[in-house]
Amino acid sequence: MGEEKSPLDRLLARPDFKPFSGRHAFRVLYMAKRKLNIPPVDEADVLKAVSSLGVMLETEVAMMVALQQTLCMRCGDCCRKRGQIRVKKEELQTIADAFHMEYKRLKDRVKATPLGDGTFTIAQPCPFLKGNMCGIYSVRPGTCRGYPANDLLTSMGNENPFEDCHIADPLLAEVVVKRVLEEQMWKQHPEELKEMAEKRRGELARLDGMSQAERMKLLTEGYARALRKPEK
Repeated sequence: MGEEKSPLDRLLARPDFKPFSGRHAFRVLYMAKRKLNIPPVDEADVLKAVSSLGVMLETEVAMMVALQQTLCMRCGDCCRKRGQIRVKKEELQTIADAFHMEYKRLKDRVKATPLGDGTFTIAQPCPFLKGNMCGIYSVRPGTCRGYPANDLLTSMGNENPFEDCHIADPLLAEVVVKRVLEEQMWKQHPEELKEMAEKRRGELARLDGMSQAERMKLLTEGYARALRKPEK
């Protein structure tokens, strides 16, 4: 029986691992170093953590989605510069209900173009944009709720650079910081890390049987509550 691998080494050994590299990776590396204030952590661990972004865990995706609101710069670019967004019929109906408006009237107002599969495209700038703020934030479509994390991860999966949002690098840097600190804990306090990992596995087991969307919603809400928790 071989020596137990560290958290980072386990990620790098996964069969689906592809190293995250290129200029985007260098930007994330620089940002993560500043956050970690090296020393005291091992710079080699930071390099490995950046490379390991070629694999993203479900819990880390949820963390990124939860962090978006905190890191958002309120620039409005995602509501103006993506060209168009894709929305579901049910999402348009939810918006119409929120504004006490007839569904057809709303569809005409936003010039929603049907794609024949129950979804529509709406051209940007978004008709609900008010200054740089979303006028339908509480009922915004899923594509807006998941931006930029979902688009960022898709881009990374296709090995394309993602330059469309100012907080993309900070989101990835937060994952790097998390992984480096876990690696440090594995070296210095392995029993505590094992307890944390066991607790996390138990939490994920309770989500078995749910759809991916339902699991992600619950995980994201958990991270969002933790972010809102006041410091003692």
